[in-house]
Amino acid sequence: MLFLAFKQLMARPLQTLLALLAIAFGAAAFIILSGMMLGFREVFIQRLINTAAHISIKAEEKTVEEHSLDSAFFPDKLVKWLVPPVSHDEPPHIEYPQGWFDKLDTDEAVEAYAPQLVAQVLLSRGKLSRTIALIGVEPEKQIRATDVQSDMTVGNFLDIGKGGFQVIIGESLAQKLGVRQNDNLNIVDTKGEVRPAKVAGFFSTGMVQIDDVTGYAPIHYVQEVNQTPGQVSQIIVKLKDITRAKTVADNWAALSREKVQSWDEANANFFAVFTMQDMIRYILSAVVLMIAAFVIFIVLNMIVMQKRGEIAILRSMGYEAGDIIRLFLSQGIFLGFFGGLLGLGLGTLVCLYVQSIKFGQGMGMSRGMDHMLIAWHTYIYVTAFLLAFFSGLAAGFWPAYRAGRMHPIDILRSEGG
Repeated sequence: MLFLAFKQLMARPLQTLLALLAIAFGAAAFIILSGMMLGFREVFIQRLINTAAHISIKAEEKTVEEHSLDSAFFPDKLVKWLVPPVSHDEPPHIEYPQGWFDKLDTDEAVEAYAPQLVAQVLLSRGKLSRTIALIGVEPEKQIRATDVQSDMTVGNFLDIGKGGFQVIIGESLAQKLGVRQNDNLNIVDTKGEVRPAKVAGFFSTGMVQIDDVTGYAPIHYVQEVNQTPGQVSQIIVKLKDITRAKTVADNWAALSREKVQSWDEANANFFAVFTMQDMIRYILSAVVLMIAAFVIFIVLNMIVMQKRGEIAILRSMGYEAGDIIRLFLSQGIFLGFFGGLLGLGLGTLVCLYVQSIKFGQGMGMSRGMDHMLIAWHTYIYVTAFLLAFFSGLAAGFWPAYRAGRMHPIDILRSEGG
């Protein structure tokens, strides 16, 4: 049966090759799209996680609203404000950070943590200035909780803890301000007070939205700039097992008034974009495979029409309708199987080439992101092969079913007519 099926396919080699290539291109398209999209996504997420935190513990922002003060100033009275008070009562900060430190020190799920205080300041040098988020940190704890040390392009992150008011800023921000290592900058707080600081080094995460607006300094200096001595606005936590981030964050959130978020909750907007990307790659791949399946359908339909005489002979020799169906269905399976294998090889070759493409220095990419990023996962190849295989199977079903329903008497009459 298989020999006969193969012989019928080889009777029309050009059409068979066309069907094989159509299936191969569909499988290859899925591998290429998935490899490129997932490759960039994985590196982006990894950088996002290691630059920020697996879990962030932030101060709850208390807002004074229209009736927040009624019970204190006007108990048991109905109050209507002409101008309702709406403001923050004080800068957001964690009320009892030491309690969190004690908990994190003893939690077996925690690998490292680092307290932070974020202040909005103005960096100025001569006539150039930029508004940034100046993050106060304890350098030793920060490098254990994040990958900031590996992002350093100039200097050592621990240098900011060696005395004096020293800052580390993004490399792209340094270029815009025209500063080099060991240059001096002015830090201007929200009240206009100016404090000189020394540039200890530069970092680059590869994400402009971070590198252009972020700087690091010792936490006690930032507390001084912010005029909030001893305060901590957030604690970032690195877990031993990142897959437990959501569960651990939910457990901690139930025990505290602080805002506890896992990395995936904090970046839900990115995951919405990723979901759209998944839809696009599946739709594009499905369109290509539908075209491939249509080509297989046409090829097999032509074979059925041309082999009507052989079908009549086979039926007269005792072949049942099911045997005829299996004969032609096996041809669709053959095309799907070998077309899928060809697509895996073709997709791999294209991905290897794409991965070798360099962006160059002008693209603003950091180390490790200066070329196309490809994800090499087994499930991508398995999915691509199964899509190709079942496309061939589905495309071959109707021609095979049609051939199986042909009766030898009807075929001989039509041939004779």
